[in-house]
Amino acid sequence: MKQSTYLIGTVILGLSIVLSAFILSSATNKTTKQENNPQVINSTADLMTITQLAEYLQTSEQALEDIILKDDSERAELSSYDTYRFIPYLTIAEQKRFIKAEIDEWLKYQNDHNYR
Repeated sequence: MKQSTYLIGTVILGLSIVLSAFILSSATNKTTKQENNPQVINSTADLMTITQLAEYLQTSEQALEDIILKDDSERAELSSYDTYRFIPYLTIAEQKRFIKAEIDEWLKYQNDHNYR
């Protein structure tokens, strides 16, 4: 009886070790595959040119230029205004750049206030 108990205990211990090794090996392989194969979550750049913004908004560059000109002339006449009333951009090396997060907020504002 004592020998069969030792035998059963040894078999259970051996199976536990083999099963644990299999589980650890499987987890390691999944982690390695994820590190070697990163997925692109966001293909839109955080800082966009007017060409990239036109593509992002699915409109023409000329339409964006018209919006910017109109906004700039309206903004010049005001002393204060809501932050996202006008399309947000910054100028780097005499070229307009657009921050994606700011454009998203501008779109929400435009949708909520229907200025256009």
